[in-house]
Amino acid sequence: MKKKWKITSNLSVNLKKNVICLLIMKPAFILLFSLLFLNGFSQNQDAKSNALGGCGLTQNSVWSNFTNQAGLAKINQFTIGVGTENSFGIKELSTHTAVFALPVNGGVFGLNVVYTGFELYNETKIGLAFGKKLSDDFNVGIQVDYLGIYVDEGTNNHNNFTFEIGAQKRLMQKLTLGAHIFNPIGVKLNEDENIPSIFKLGLRYDANDKVAIFTEGELESEQNAKLKLGLEYKIIKQMQLRTGFSTNPAQNTFGLGYTLNNIQLDIAVKRHQLLGYSPQFSVSSAF
Repeated sequence: MKKKWKITSNLSVNLKKNVICLLIMKPAFILLFSLLFLNGFSQNQDAKSNALGGCGLTQNSVWSNFTNQAGLAKINQFTIGVGTENSFGIKELSTHTAVFALPVNGGVFGLNVVYTGFELYNETKIGLAFGKKLSDDFNVGIQVDYLGIYVDEGTNNHNNFTFEIGAQKRLMQKLTLGAHIFNPIGVKLNEDENIPSIFKLGLRYDANDKVAIFTEGELESEQNAKLKLGLEYKIIKQMQLRTGFSTNPAQNTFGLGYTLNNIQLDIAVKRHQLLGYSPQFSVSSAF
């Protein structure tokens, strides 16, 4: 299974040129798609964190449904969000998301849905989350996930359940720690297909009212460790400029955020050194 997660350089360079042929050769395209995206069940799905190199452990928004469910604890209004990402400029490799957060007595419930793919091959993730504030400086969260893979006219359609847990701790006024574990008990889709277990640990440092610096480390089962770095600068009160970098694979990221009353608009672009650019857009609103 370990070999399945690795993408050869030659395949990466020729991906866009061969995609039409692969669509005709359905089995080959399905194999390529699963190789690229099966580990996408655990990825961040919002433009803000992806513009910051994938750093999202310390954010407190409806998108904490994906990055760290502990961040939901600080939401005090019903909030919804939608987003889309077009990976490498190929429509068939697009991801669409919807998220919800509902404050209740004792905490905040979250609901999130992710759909990746097209009619021949697609992946679905549905998560039910809960975030709770244990003190002014400490939040925790948990989420139960349904994971499903559909292959057209195939017998390899699989689904299963797993969970993820997270925590946030403000260490001092300007420094916040975040931690998150996805699939901690190593649930598999079936006997042959693993779902990765992923542990993330990160920090946010608010240098001043305009600048925030992010860093995260990520350790995935049977993979090399990943380092992520992000920087956010508030051009004006309503507009944020973001950039970042991550390793394994090496990716440069950048994006913009704009706040309009209770609406947050975010755009991001990720640049993979071999596969090219992946634009992303997300919007959320509180009521």
